[in-house]
Amino acid sequence: NQTLTLRTNQKLVGTEYFTGYSGNKKFSEINFSGTQSEAMRTVSNNVISDLSLNFEAIRAISNKVINVSGSNVHLHNLDIERNTNGSNGYRAINGAIHVEVVSSAIISGMVNIKSSGQCAEALSVYLGKLDVAENAVLNIEYSDTETNRGGCLIYNNSTDTYHTEMNIYGKMNISGIYYSFYLAVSDYVGNSLNIGSNAEITAKTHFIYCGQKRSDTVYNTINIEEGAKINLSDASSFVSKGYVYENKTNSPKYITSSALRSSEYFDEVASDIDWSTWRPLPEIDEADDKEVLAKYDTQYSEMMTAFDELVSDAGYQGVNLLNNGNIDVMFNETRTHSYNVQGKDMSSAGIGITTREWVTRDDIAASIKEIKNAMNSVRDMVETLGNHLSIIQTRMNFTDAMTDILQTGADDLVLADMNEESANYLALQTRNSLAVNALALAAQSNNSVLKLF
Repeated sequence: NQTLTLRTNQKLVGTEYFTGYSGNKKFSEINFSGTQSEAMRTVSNNVISDLSLNFEAIRAISNKVINVSGSNVHLHNLDIERNTNGSNGYRAINGAIHVEVVSSAIISGMVNIKSSGQCAEALSVYLGKLDVAENAVLNIEYSDTETNRGGCLIYNNSTDTYHTEMNIYGKMNISGIYYSFYLAVSDYVGNSLNIGSNAEITAKTHFIYCGQKRSDTVYNTINIEEGAKINLSDASSFVSKGYVYENKTNSPKYITSSALRSSEYFDEVASDIDWSTWRPLPEIDEADDKEVLAKYDTQYSEMMTAFDELVSDAGYQGVNLLNNGNIDVMFNETRTHSYNVQGKDMSSAGIGITTREWVTRDDIAASIKEIKNAMNSVRDMVETLGNHLSIIQTRMNFTDAMTDILQTGADDLVLADMNEESANYLALQTRNSLAVNALALAAQSNNSVLKLF
């Protein structure tokens, strides 16, 4: 029934910290109960590792298992259970792990947080910083019937210049919570949620509530780096509302859930999101909207004109398959068997690019959507022409082979056998030579007989 407070540079660790945690040992256990608002309190450069921490809180408001008050606090290999059984009707407004003003903490290893009763958040960060390390696996489970704000609360209500920040580089599994992440904002300071490229988050509820825009300089931001994996198995919404940007390289965009679910902003928002395919729209300052849009509009119009000219010049011998042309390929000499290749209108208008003038950023979004669909149309046309070519090539190979066979047969019918004709010619020459010699001998015999008289 009291708070355990660490001093600077102290460690509070279980025996597994020294022997090495293999995942099948039970952590050293500390049990807390009573009316205190926090079971443990840190300062700076503390390590809390390899422990089971159980807190039966009678007080149902502002109860925390670990209250991080100080910088560079390392939380490693923890099993945390918190049950708030108070009857005063107030639920907790702080997390089982709570990071206070100008404080920072790092979560690593296997950390399990299980909350029950009137508890609002598993994690809460208030004008501080919390990192989930790349080697961390953070499991959050909540059992309660009331609508609570979220598994991870990132908030402030201060006019100071501090910012609240949560960075996720490892794995998180979240269940039993209405909002996985809840970003609140005051009139002066914004909060940020950053999900790294190697992060993997599995959630079974609404993923993020980002909050309303308070001014052009005060808003919450969500930074989801390329490569991050987000699995939303049962979530009915991804982001309810708020500002989203990528890799801190673009100005933020205020978007709603319906906008996120359209392909104007994302290729697809489904149960599994591959962020490697996501690219944000270019941000345009309102003061320069007309000038910048006019420049982009001119470039886009010139590109579409060049594309249409390329399509119109793709004809051959009067046939343009990219402009609804068609050709009949004859397969026999009587022209009774043929194959028709039907072209398609592949001009910009034919493949669905109808937005040719950019007046607002919505026009840019519409063009991006049209171009993505047009790319699919072009791929389909390439596949169709490839199939036509394969059929014609197969028939051409058959025809060439048949021609060779018929030519050989015709040659056998009309061409002389050179061996036979050579033998006949030789025999004829021999016969002619014998005849000549026989006549010569006969003439000589006659002359000899005449000489006797």
